[in-house]
Amino acid sequence: MEFLVVLLLVLLVTRVAGELFRRAGQAPLIGEVLAGMILGPAVLAWVDPNPATEVGAALATVFVFGTFFLVLSAGLEVGREGLRQALRDRTFVVAATEFVFPFGLGYALGMGLGLDLVGSLFMGTAMAVTALPVSVRILMDLNLLGTRIGRGIVAVAAANDVLAFAFLGVVLEVHATAGAGFPATELAASVAAVFAFIAFIYAVGWLLRRAPRPGESRYLARLVRGMRTPEAAFAIVMLVALAFGVSAETLGLHFAIGVFYAGAFLTRETIGEGPFILAQNSVRSVSLGFFAPFFFAFIGLTVVLQVQNWSLVLAVTAVAFVGKVAGGLIGGSLAGFRGHALAALAVGLNARGMMELLLAQVGYATGIIGADLYSALVIMTLVTTLSTPPIMKAILKGKKLE
Repeated sequence: MEFLVVLLLVLLVTRVAGELFRRAGQAPLIGEVLAGMILGPAVLAWVDPNPATEVGAALATVFVFGTFFLVLSAGLEVGREGLRQALRDRTFVVAATEFVFPFGLGYALGMGLGLDLVGSLFMGTAMAVTALPVSVRILMDLNLLGTRIGRGIVAVAAANDVLAFAFLGVVLEVHATAGAGFPATELAASVAAVFAFIAFIYAVGWLLRRAPRPGESRYLARLVRGMRTPEAAFAIVMLVALAFGVSAETLGLHFAIGVFYAGAFLTRETIGEGPFILAQNSVRSVSLGFFAPFFFAFIGLTVVLQVQNWSLVLAVTAVAFVGKVAGGLIGGSLAGFRGHALAALAVGLNARGMMELLLAQVGYATGIIGADLYSALVIMTLVTTLSTPPIMKAILKGKKLE
């Protein structure tokens, strides 16, 4: 099937499904994921997402753009002040418990399943990840991105993904050395990469906020204002976001993390009020209107329901829920969240989405996990992603948010 025909089919079905779920009072992303499952190998097999095929490779590229625009839109929405407020809300405490607690349960599950050290460490990492792009779309669909809960979920997801991908590098190195001693050098390099990334984003953020004199326009805003083409602001936002994404990938992290922080530092002050509004609206329209449906359809397309061991699926899914929800409740309580806000925060951090699928694919391709465990992780990803929006909506129904 020609790629353009596939694009037309996927966009048509996902938009219809998303609209139906919106009219039913549910998050559109649920319909988009289910539409992908229907079109993909799980049901009708009309669209083959295999990257070895021409269409599959092209769809994977569209998925990358979907990730890019989703997290960039979130960064522009949250902004630098939103991140500062999240720090004042002590979300770093939530980030710690949301990584450590699920990681510990995942490691224990791996040991209980008879996996070796590498497999158990991998399971811990898989349980600890929170999908930033998926969390962003859920919050957008529920109109929560600008709330305290939304800021907390986004900040924790961004921090957890940094830690998860850094730790994944250590796990892969342990696997590559075949147990020949703990790779202390690789661990130190991963820690150094995380600190280097943090230093990079704050150094660039500092530069973006520079102005000739206090009270005057920032240098970047002057540059945008001085350019003759009306799309200059959008182009500069793309350039900065791509630079952050490339930097994250270079340091061994997922590019989405860098793109999110780029959006957070591109504010009304750094590029100017008018250009910022134009760029923000453009990114949001391109993201939610075109790329986001493909992103969530791709999650559904990659699901293949061929499971031999359903008890394993139940065990993995149960540990995933308990780890994230309990970690969120503990950390959220320590950070000062209470009542429905605390419950929504804990549930909102349970969505794993494509980040989890990426980890599962890496684990399966390298032989760390087998086919049964891979299938269990895929189904767990699907369940946590699809269940998060309706549970959050039920928790917050009729509640007034800060």
